[in-house]
Amino acid sequence: MPAAPPHVVDVIPFKERYSATAAGAIALCVDQMAAVTAARTTVLGRACADPLPGGRFRPVRSFFLTYRFAAAYVMGWEALFYFEGVLRALKREKPDIIQVHNRPLLAVMLQRAFPKVPVFLFLHNDPMEMRELRPPKNIGSQLKVLAGVVALSGWIENRLYEAVPKVPRGLVHRIGNVVDCPAAHEDEAGLFAAKEKLILFVGRITGGKGPLAFAEAMVRLLDDYPGWRALCLGGFRMGTTDCSKPDGYQQQFLDTVARHQRLEFLGPRPFPETMEQMRKAAILAVPSRHHEAFARVGVEGMFAGAAMIVCKKGGALPEVVPEASGALHIDDATTAEIEAATRRLLDDDAERTRRARLGRAYALDHYAPASVGRRIDALYTSAQHEVTR
Repeated sequence: MPAAPPHVVDVIPFKERYSATAAGAIALCVDQMAAVTAARTTVLGRACADPLPGGRFRPVRSFFLTYRFAAAYVMGWEALFYFEGVLRALKREKPDIIQVHNRPLLAVMLQRAFPKVPVFLFLHNDPMEMRELRPPKNIGSQLKVLAGVVALSGWIENRLYEAVPKVPRGLVHRIGNVVDCPAAHEDEAGLFAAKEKLILFVGRITGGKGPLAFAEAMVRLLDDYPGWRALCLGGFRMGTTDCSKPDGYQQQFLDTVARHQRLEFLGPRPFPETMEQMRKAAILAVPSRHHEAFARVGVEGMFAGAAMIVCKKGGALPEVVPEASGALHIDDATTAEIEAATRRLLDDDAERTRRARLGRAYALDHYAPASVGRRIDALYTSAQHEVTR
């Protein structure tokens, strides 16, 4: 008789929202991971009114009584009170495996609290930028108590070794993000028949992501291409849909968008709506100079059959969406570079379509959700085997 699937509990960061309308990249990854693995998944996170459907969601109430005052120095009081709430929730849930996302000290503390339960730390962002892995608070030497560390890209893995040179190499597993979008399962002929004259940007409206340079490039070129339009989707801040209080950069972006009637900003949109816009887009620009740890938007764009423009300096972005996928790589994501790359794709329909088809084939070959799910299930099986030895 086959063993029952493990009960896996995912702990997302306090500021992340497991919400259908306000989910960030981590919440989407957790939700889609729950759908492609054999495990029974429970997700612990901050309360929200519209949880995502993939995992069984349990809101965590921060608990304000603690004796772990030293931990507050590393993780901050807000995160410590959240940890105390997570600890109580886990005692009720009785998991077989715990997965902590992007919070190294939280993972270490939970492993010590539950020594017989494998705890995995999933790294979604640059370890070199995590205060818990930087001096003077570097707790990297304590990672060895964990069952494992999962890096979502080779770039993250290498940055982890820079931050924590002595981390055991056998502890680290490189497993790509789960990217499961409707376009991945769609007939290719129908997908390309649905394409519109649409140039798309999807990402947070912050300097590192390049939305202002994108908007400026669109203002420069749209008059030369009748019938084409450009659209920007994304929020001002993580975990909220509120775009009513722009900072200086965001206001400059809004002012630029207002300069052309065929350039539009819709703010953050629910995941299904974002995927539908991607399905329509002939071109997707990801002009990010941010240290992208995985850049799931790039994989979604390839699945959707969009011709891709990506920045070489976007962390894992050129690794995840390489030139072999047909993507046009630009050096610094300046306004002039984005404009030139976009014009190149607009001026040659055959090249644009060829690059889009290459990207879709690459995504299907490298990021098929079922394949990623099997690798995660194998990780669970190995961890449970170690516990029973």
